[in-house]
Amino acid sequence: MKITVEIPPDMERLLMKKCEESGVTPSEFVYLLLEWYFFKRGKKAEVTGELNEFMRVAKEVADERVRFCKFSDGAYCAVETFEDVFSDKEPTPISPYRCLFCLYYVDKRKDKRRTEFRELTEAKMYDLAKIAAKFVVELYGDRLGYRPKTKSESIVESKEEKKDEKLPKVKKLLDW
Repeated sequence: MKITVEIPPDMERLLMKKCEESGVTPSEFVYLLLEWYFFKRGKKAEVTGELNEFMRVAKEVADERVRFCKFSDGAYCAVETFEDVFSDKEPTPISPYRCLFCLYYVDKRKDKRRTEFRELTEAKMYDLAKIAAKFVVELYGDRLGYRPKTKSESIVESKEEKKDEKLPKVKKLLDW
């Protein structure tokens, strides 16, 4: 491939001088210039793509805020409409981008989430406490001095109690 570039004579002299100072041949300079141009152009396309994605996400979030804001009916914002009741100006339709940065935004769904969470916690609280108690006994039972009775120990204790109950009757018979 052959590329021809026509440069005015005064620019050509300056270009040759700069090439000599930096130790680059004119053909290398043109090659580097083309590489820089296309690299910059490709990078600009990447930035534009990222910017488009950012704008798409911002639009989605803004539309969601318009739909689920406690002060919005989808067409007008109550905060903006009733901000100056005594003015004669007409209320302006809601702008999604203004809602994106609104300080008064309150989600309607938040109250529903709280009640669901409360019901869940009350229902599971007993089970969680039971699991936590088992966990504490397993980890720290020896340090706390707690030893759960096994079935064999309880059987031995019940037999000893039965023997103790029989002993007084035998003593009565012997002591008469």
